[in-house]
Amino acid sequence: MPELNPQDVPVILIRDAQGNTIEKISMREWRKRKAIQQDESFEIKLYRQALTYYGDQDFDKAEDLFLYLCEINDYGDYSYIERLANLYRGQNRPDKERGLLLIAYRKLREDPVAQRIDKRLAGLDAAFLPKRGTLYQE
Repeated sequence: MPELNPQDVPVILIRDAQGNTIEKISMREWRKRKAIQQDESFEIKLYRQALTYYGDQDFDKAEDLFLYLCEINDYGDYSYIERLANLYRGQNRPDKERGLLLIAYRKLREDPVAQRIDKRLAGLDAAFLPKRGTLYQE
């Protein structure tokens, strides 16, 4: 017998007004039923607004919106990640850029875009990590 995923085990009881159990549903099914479906146009509007802030050099607001977009997409949309990484690069914040790219790399490891992230990380490492001779003087 295959092992059940804990998310599929019925744990939520749906009851009627008299308290009788109507059905048992899994956590996954409950989340599907209760999930707030956001319109894709909302996400597009946020992206456009973030680009407007970026163009107006209001980087704090642009950063907030790009971070939100990355979060709601679980760091799976490289266009948001790339924009935010470029913002960090323009502000000379390599630590933030590297952290963002590492999170994205973990999420997109199997995606072909991972090669682009890897190249960008290698460039950051080469530019900002100390050379071997400075730490280990012989």
